[in-house]
Amino acid sequence: MIFLVFYFILFVVLLFQGTHVAGEVKTPLGTLPEEVGQNPVAAARWGILLISVGFFGSVMGLLGFRYLSLAALRPALFYLGLATLSSYGLWVIFLGRKAEFMGNPAVADDHGHGHH
Repeated sequence: MIFLVFYFILFVVLLFQGTHVAGEVKTPLGTLPEEVGQNPVAAARWGILLISVGFFGSVMGLLGFRYLSLAALRPALFYLGLATLSSYGLWVIFLGRKAEFMGNPAVADDHGHGHH
């Protein structure tokens, strides 16, 4: 029974995270400095993927209460959801955001220590 609690929490998190990342493309929340941007196409695709996996896992989990054959799929779906959430987390941390330095670089003048 405790497995079902974690199962449905995982897929609800996937749904909420998916709607968040897809919605942030259209209306950024301003939680990051503007120098740190995200690729809107990739973020929208991640949002669609997270929403799809979250919805599919939730529906299959609920149908498992009615059909025992679908209940047997819950552990596999749980690991699929974990893998999806882990992949998304790695994308956010390592690939999803890129820093773009705005403005002009400072001019290096050696601070008066030039070669004579």
